[in-house]
Amino acid sequence: MTTNEENNIEVELRAEVSLKQLDGLFDSLKEKSKLVSQTKRLSVMFLGNINHVNFDIRVRISSDGNAELVVKRGDYHAHNRAESSQRITKDQFIGIVKIFSLFGFQSKVTERENFVFDLGNDIAMVLVKAGSIAYVEIEKMSDDKNADTVRDGLLKTLEELRLKPIGNGDEFNELCDRLTQYSDWVFSGSTKDIEKLKKILTSY
Repeated sequence: MTTNEENNIEVELRAEVSLKQLDGLFDSLKEKSKLVSQTKRLSVMFLGNINHVNFDIRVRISSDGNAELVVKRGDYHAHNRAESSQRITKDQFIGIVKIFSLFGFQSKVTERENFVFDLGNDIAMVLVKAGSIAYVEIEKMSDDKNADTVRDGLLKTLEELRLKPIGNGDEFNELCDRLTQYSDWVFSGSTKDIEKLKKILTSY
């Protein structure tokens, strides 16, 4: 999600759904909202700590050819992390991955099918499919002062859609663990992993 200097806080909430619920939600949103994009996304995620601050760094590319480097600062399960992004080219993807591999952060490769809806008022809802696991992300950019107010509005929208937000901490970590086990793969930065990533990248 793009940012500016004032609104650099990504307010984001998640809710896990079944694949059947995801299909029903897709049909409902398509009637009432604008479907902005429908893409597959390949991401290499680097999770680490610098000076006691958590960083979530993602090098990612979508099947429509858009690639970017995204850095999020703050607790991984927080709803109000600072975020900044930079467009990159597909040719830069592997080189940037190699650079961040040197940090020694925990890292993994993910592939997701994303359906992005514009709900109005700068609110985006993303329906995400990762193999047999599905979840919803609702997000809006904010400044630090209004982040809690924006969060309350997003919670209300989830309630209207009869979706239960994933709690911070254990509940969020449990979802991440299942995604790692059944959908994603651990990336070590080794020559073997780089070659595997290159092969996957050819389909994007």
